[in-house]
Amino acid sequence: MKRIRRNISPLILSGVGIWMLVNQNASMMILGIAIAALSGIGIVLAATDKETSKAGKGVHIGLNSIFAAVGALLVISPAILQNYLKYIMGGFAIIYSLMVLRRMIKNKYRKGFIIAECVPVLLGAALMLVPMGEEIYAPATGGVLAATGIITLIGNLFGKKKEEEKRMAHENG
Repeated sequence: MKRIRRNISPLILSGVGIWMLVNQNASMMILGIAIAALSGIGIVLAATDKETSKAGKGVHIGLNSIFAAVGALLVISPAILQNYLKYIMGGFAIIYSLMVLRRMIKNKYRKGFIIAECVPVLLGAALMLVPMGEEIYAPATGGVLAATGIITLIGNLFGKKKEEEKRMAHENG
């Protein structure tokens, strides 16, 4: 059940990213719904996670609440955020990846997968900092979101050390 819960958000993120890559005239309303849905899932997962401390839950719930509000605002009035969207989506990719990265380090995932999770952080920063025209924005955002979701999903599925590797590392360490 835990594996399924951990993989819902990356699947949605990948789907939205691929949709934005394919659909050059991506609707901000659809993007807002996806952000709000991802944030809602994040809030539920943080609230029900038994392994995270209360402070950690508070941070996760707080960040996801902010992004849920941004998603709702994109649905209600996308024109308000249009000029800031590349910063919002770049920030979303960075924060999402840093939260995943923190969990991977805490749970001792394999180093290659931890390093790979740094790629979406760099992509999110590039999305925020590299000047681009409006015609490039939707595919660039889609690429960043798809990469973030796919890298996280692959890390979730294959990055965790097997019990025998953990035992050997403990015996040798």
